[in-house]
Amino acid sequence: MSTTTERTTLDLATRLDRAESVEAIRHRMHTYAHAFDKRELSGFLSIWTEDAEWTPMPGTSVSGRAGIRQLTEQMWQSVAASHHWSVNAVIDVDGDVATAMTDVNALAQSADGGWAQTAATYRDTFRRVDGTWLLAKRETDLHHTFPVPDPVS
Repeated sequence: MSTTTERTTLDLATRLDRAESVEAIRHRMHTYAHAFDKRELSGFLSIWTEDAEWTPMPGTSVSGRAGIRQLTEQMWQSVAASHHWSVNAVIDVDGDVATAMTDVNALAQSADGGWAQTAATYRDTFRRVDGTWLLAKRETDLHHTFPVPDPVS
């Protein structure tokens, strides 16, 4: 039978692990946006598990880092610029697995120069691999996309 002090220490350790996990996961979520928008392929690939699944839009899914690399490079050829802003993250940690739901507002410029704004929701699964939280699955629910005038002019 454990003492009250032992239970309090265990509770504190569990709570600290959860808080640190939530922040590590939030960091991965932001790294996704920064690396994608700044075209940093190595940084973008570093957030995924080896067997990750990514569905960036309905009807488009890839698996594994090689598939993610190939699709990312294709997307960068057709999207001249992008800017992602993630908000309203709800992150639930259960041991070495976590789920998250995040709303995203994205602004993208197509290869022909036109701009569009998209509202979407990311549904994520994260796994802790060798002490590091990585994105194991990301599904994107698109809510609305509409053209916008050139934001620079």
